[in-house]
Amino acid sequence: MRKILISALLLALIAPVSASAHQPVTIEDNETTAARGPLLVDGTISFAVRAAFTKSGQKKGFRFNLQEGEQLSLQYLIVDKSPENKLKNNRLPQLVLTAPDGSKTTLRFTERTKFYEPYGRTNYLYLSRISAVGQGGTYNVDITARTRAAITVAVGDKEIPGDVLRGAAATSNPSPSATPTSKSTALTMDQVKQNNSARSCWSVINGNVYNLTTWISSHPGGDDEIIRLCGIDGSKVFSSKHGGDMQAVSRLNSFLLGKLTT
Repeated sequence: MRKILISALLLALIAPVSASAHQPVTIEDNETTAARGPLLVDGTISFAVRAAFTKSGQKKGFRFNLQEGEQLSLQYLIVDKSPENKLKNNRLPQLVLTAPDGSKTTLRFTERTKFYEPYGRTNYLYLSRISAVGQGGTYNVDITARTRAAITVAVGDKEIPGDVLRGAAATSNPSPSATPTSKSTALTMDQVKQNNSARSCWSVINGNVYNLTTWISSHPGGDDEIIRLCGIDGSKVFSSKHGGDMQAVSRLNSFLLGKLTT
């Protein structure tokens, strides 16, 4: 009996850590379709994709890749606070998932299960979950607002850092049998130097190019810590501040544009 109790306590302690480790990705206002949105290179890695809407009819989207037979894992969540938790289901953003074979699934809200995320100290509600054997290729996720609201779409379950491609770095039609990587797009230092302000902030870190613009306002260390990286090779600065910090590295990976060409 004592062993059972100890095991249960250990599981209770371990579970929240795993659930809280989803790598955050924010869909920007100009990413209005799945084709224009971020591409999660490996959809088995855990991501928390956040989409905030200010009005009815606003659209956003993203994509993720799976190999044939890999696990498809997707959940729809909202923060357990007003206004989202006060909205009826038919007022929450609609999510349509399009599989590589073209078949579409409109998520139905089948639950309101409470979930506490300890890292961000945030209470969420699960509204819908999909778990199935995946097809090989790219899944498109298109979200349409029906009023002002914000949602989180959780994808994958492997708690390791993953690559996110945006803009020119994201291939539109990847092969179902091959997962694209950040090496598929090469960016120059001249391009990085041109994006050297808070309005458009690119930086080189360890040979990769990142668009840090949206991180400026949300960085816990303050705006200046990111702005100082704009338009330069910020490898040494980032390493001195965040070396060995997997949370910071995971956050950084969500802004990946591609490889720096020399």
